[in-house]
Amino acid sequence: MTSEMTPLMSCPARYRQAMIAYLQNTNRTEKVLELCSTKIPEAVNAAVGTCPDVFQYISIGTAMGENDIRVLLELKKQYKKITATIVEPSPDMISTFKENVSKMGPLLDGVEFVWYTMTLEEYMEREHTVQQFHCIFLNGVIDYFKNLAESLKYLYKALDKNGLIAIVNVSVNNVFSAMCEQYPNLMFDFEVVPTKNLIPILDDVGSRYTVSEMEAMVDITTCMQEDSEIGNLMLDIFTHVANFRETAPKDLVDDVIQFLSNPKLLLHKSNDKITIRNSRDIIFAYPPALQA
Repeated sequence: MTSEMTPLMSCPARYRQAMIAYLQNTNRTEKVLELCSTKIPEAVNAAVGTCPDVFQYISIGTAMGENDIRVLLELKKQYKKITATIVEPSPDMISTFKENVSKMGPLLDGVEFVWYTMTLEEYMEREHTVQQFHCIFLNGVIDYFKNLAESLKYLYKALDKNGLIAIVNVSVNNVFSAMCEQYPNLMFDFEVVPTKNLIPILDDVGSRYTVSEMEAMVDITTCMQEDSEIGNLMLDIFTHVANFRETAPKDLVDDVIQFLSNPKLLLHKSNDKITIRNSRDIIFAYPPALQA
């Protein structure tokens, strides 16, 4: 990364714009929302069963909260009182999450939200007493953990004996996995952790878990158009560099654009549309004493 290039995570407003552009061009959004309406609540209900008076839920790196809201709406059918602890470092994302909650009106009655505008590491330092949670949701966030093994060990300590950690993670068939492998010196503000690298850590803590893949795609057509603001925002997400097309050397920009449409990633290419692989793995991890 050259001195002119700025990590995307250090520009919260640009990051939010880029994330919105990306989410609008991938079916990952609807796939994860479907997951949040079915498999995650079903797995939680099966693991937790009858719970105490208040169901404890925590989500790390929530972005704008659409997925958490969908999970909570389903859990509310089983658990009448829920405390939802939200840990998200971006003030813009937290603000949008709160707006999305307010739009739900009475549908989220019985859910008390506790907001933390911080990273998981900052939350761990703040909370000296480890609270117990019935559901811990990690949606596309483990790549940002500074110390993945220590973070997961902490979360296991925070997991109720009948609880569940639901992890949505990049699979090997994913543009972000491919980008980090191809450009390890470019995306330095986070490191993609494919599921194959996560499994040994789960084994180390003695966890029982299941893994399944959720196929998804992302439309990168606009990335090929130099004057497309949407395409440029998506390039920012793929590279994790703010204003990548404007600040990166031209040969690097050209190389990234060519790499995005390489046969390993390509799903569909026609005169007017290019889609590439953007699949996710779904991991349900249980306390060591329980069978998955």
